[in-house]
Amino acid sequence: MTTNKLVSRIHAVHDWCSGKGLALGHLHRSGTRPWKRKAIILLSILLALAMAYLATFQFASRAMQDLISTCTARFEIELENAGIESLTNTLPRSLCECLAHKLLDKNGMVRLALVDRHRLDPLALEPVTEEDGSDCINAL
Repeated sequence: MTTNKLVSRIHAVHDWCSGKGLALGHLHRSGTRPWKRKAIILLSILLALAMAYLATFQFASRAMQDLISTCTARFEIELENAGIESLTNTLPRSLCECLAHKLLDKNGMVRLALVDRHRLDPLALEPVTEEDGSDCINAL
């Protein structure tokens, strides 16, 4: 009787595996085509992610360059209006670069890229504080 139970269980497992497409006699690799297809899909996804990162980096760097040049021009005009001529020409640029990096640290590359593409309002960015400005001045 125990032999019949064992045989019936083996047949039940075999029938279950056959229904799932896992027949014991058919366990082998299905060839290289599915592997090639999966590899091509994976490489395509990786390429798309790399291109998206590079595009985001390009837009964010353009936004940073625009911000630095605008800040430098405004700072130089304010220094001229105040009558301060003793400062070197590199001081306003390095101060604006420091402030731009603080802005990048607070908001991230993606948000700056969205501002450059006019997808995000610049007022939605987290602003640079007086404390950040004093840190930049002390760093110079």
